[in-house]
Amino acid sequence: MRSVRAREELRLGLAPRAAAAGNSCRWRSLRIPPLLVLALLPYRPLALDLAPESAPVFEADGGATSVEAPSKSRAAEPKSFLEVTYSPALQPLVKVTIGGQLLNLVFDASSANAVVFVKEYNACTPKTLDPCYSWEAADKAGGLRVCEENNDPQAAVCDTRANRVYACQGYLPGLNNASSHKDELIIDGLDYFQQGVEAVDQMSISLGAADAQTHSWSGVPLKLLVEPMSVPRQTPDVSVNLFEGSDGILGASGPTLSCRNTTLWSLLLEEVDVFFFAIDLRPPANATISDPGPSRIVLNELDPEFAPKLLWSEPKQTGDLINDGVHELLIYHPKVCGVDLLYNSSSNWLTVIDTSGPCLALPPFLFDRLMTHIPVDCPFAPGEKSLGRLCSPRRAGGSSISLPLLSFQLEDSREPEPPAISMALERLVFRNGSDAELLCVARQDMDTEFVPADMMYSHIALGSMVMAALYTVVHLQNHTIGLASRGDPLKESSEAFCAEPASCIAMQTFYPPLNLCEDPDCSEYMFMILDRKTKTCRWGAAIPSIFGMVLVSLVTLDLISHRLYKQAIQRASEFGQ
Repeated sequence: MRSVRAREELRLGLAPRAAAAGNSCRWRSLRIPPLLVLALLPYRPLALDLAPESAPVFEADGGATSVEAPSKSRAAEPKSFLEVTYSPALQPLVKVTIGGQLLNLVFDASSANAVVFVKEYNACTPKTLDPCYSWEAADKAGGLRVCEENNDPQAAVCDTRANRVYACQGYLPGLNNASSHKDELIIDGLDYFQQGVEAVDQMSISLGAADAQTHSWSGVPLKLLVEPMSVPRQTPDVSVNLFEGSDGILGASGPTLSCRNTTLWSLLLEEVDVFFFAIDLRPPANATISDPGPSRIVLNELDPEFAPKLLWSEPKQTGDLINDGVHELLIYHPKVCGVDLLYNSSSNWLTVIDTSGPCLALPPFLFDRLMTHIPVDCPFAPGEKSLGRLCSPRRAGGSSISLPLLSFQLEDSREPEPPAISMALERLVFRNGSDAELLCVARQDMDTEFVPADMMYSHIALGSMVMAALYTVVHLQNHTIGLASRGDPLKESSEAFCAEPASCIAMQTFYPPLNLCEDPDCSEYMFMILDRKTKTCRWGAAIPSIFGMVLVSLVTLDLISHRLYKQAIQRASEFGQ
């Protein structure tokens, strides 16, 4: 989930350019995709080991050294974790106490702010949701303070630019005395509208464990939404009604994405001394593939089942507000049905952990390529905007054949071939309230005409159902992400569900990413056009006649010139006599 304002600040060059040692670059002035700088950094493939003895720390040249650290190998029951449940919209929920009220907040790894829907303004969905944050109850508890800056047009904008910290030094009598302000968040390819008021309040989080401890803070930045989150433009019925059954959002990105420079998540990480956390989610109850066990966000501990299987990404770029805050990585050569979806576009693409929504959200060109290899029924035409609608697997005659694998690497191809992360697409299938199957792969609906060729604005987003298909570790010190496949991807998938490759004829060439045959470019040949029936380049109907006329003209001119030449020789001869 990315704030539209933050995106615009970065696009307009208002966010600072990267200037960290070892990562210094002026990518905006050169128009270089920001994360593409990773490809220019010296890098050695690493086999990171976070378990028992050591925690690797990256040096400036991209290498690694080991420093002694306490044992972090996970036992049967982790010591510090957040229990996770699911909302009806498949969003992961964690329990947080705000203003003396125990709330269910969406755990969003891609945003920073703590956000609540205000009960008195009917901002929760449904309106009768219980619990739902009451600002009057929070005011009585004594911790809620509404920022005076909300009523100052010059200071009301809460943005992430450097030297623009939202101070919140004065307070208003109550929420009904404050002016609200608009913002937008991008989730699963849709822009969601927010109408919010900046405030501070008392907050606490209880970490699940046998000796559970509650961590509390006062004066923590909070955004109060006075309207339900909604899609601003007119859209048909979306497949998933996000934020239904939730009380707000717990932003779990870095604090640089917050205009307040302090977040509830950053306070928790600092107090518990967290240097990595694991996103250990299981599929929701209505997912096609079940995986028994509790869903958790585990701090500073690894599951011994997955620790040996973890593959680690390259360290991300750091030194600017956006990249410092986002949990991101580069994935290489994403493949489905044996086809590289990036093909000749790039070897890698920027990927962000974004649990604000449930789906795998793809840029339009990648979504269109993926869907050509999987038989699906979509409520929108190929190439059109999805407007929040999802496709359904087309299973002929009620067949139980599973969807194919989606695989990708965390480093570029080399010899020997690096290991790949595999994920069964079947793990992204769920049943909605009408018992219809939906594939949780979303098409991002950005306007490609106005989006620069920059991966930051057109990234891949890994939602909560993707996180439930992978065991994920976010390392906060060396800026890497570890991934391991859950279950048995080979048994959970089948290449039999792959679409048949297109059959090309004559001069057509096969284009694997879109599974189509491209007609020859006859404009490369002079005077030739495409025969749409035979798919070959041929002369236009008039071209042979024109060539014939030109040939006759040349022969005639040659005969005339030859006759004139003979006459000239004859006259010269007569003149010489």
